[in-house]
Amino acid sequence: MNKKFLFLVFVFSVSIIIAQESVPQKKNGLQFSTGYTIGYLKNLSFAPVSRYDYSSLNYQLKYSRTTKRVKLFEADLSYLDSELETNIIPEPNPQYSKLVLNFSLLKQVYKNEKVNIHLGIQTQTNISSFYDWKQYDFQQKLGIAGRINYRLNSKNSIVSTLSIPFILWRISTFEESFYSLSKYQGFIWTTKYYYTLSKHFDLTAHYNFNYDRLQISNAFRELQHQINLGINYKF
Repeated sequence: MNKKFLFLVFVFSVSIIIAQESVPQKKNGLQFSTGYTIGYLKNLSFAPVSRYDYSSLNYQLKYSRTTKRVKLFEADLSYLDSELETNIIPEPNPQYSKLVLNFSLLKQVYKNEKVNIHLGIQTQTNISSFYDWKQYDFQQKLGIAGRINYRLNSKNSIVSTLSIPFILWRISTFEESFYSLSKYQGFIWTTKYYYTLSKHFDLTAHYNFNYDRLQISNAFRELQHQINLGINYKF
């Protein structure tokens, strides 16, 4: 009887473990961060200025979800409001606002105890305003993205993401055009540090670098550096 009882306990325990492993583990994250942006803009359609400088606080909100098939979905929204500064034109500095919305869908392609790698696609929508929406610039981008998550230990990890857009659709006060790699180049690189506070909360610090270049007669260039601090809620 003791052997039969022990055998039944063993079978029951194994069944529970198998059942737990077969239940899909869904992970969600909601992250808010704020920080400082330094940017450089050249937009000959807007003004014949070789380079505008701008700096401002930025605000970012991000949602992420890992599905049962280990696909990673991310959506993040950022906003800044600043002035474009130059010494070339003796006029009041034009107001400049920018709203950026990113969507990415990535598939896990490699994993071990320390490293997790995802590859997939990413879209980015940029909406820029000049002079309080008297002029605007809408840009829609599509590209490929890769993400590496390196876990230093149980509380510390670093996540680095690189996105390379290869298609740009632009509608603005100045033009409406479609561009491919022959005339448009750009990339988005983000590195984030996560420190685990508890089961539900992380502290985050991240650096973001954006670059866009249009090789056309009315040339467009924009470069941004962003440094942010935030908190991530996991549920």
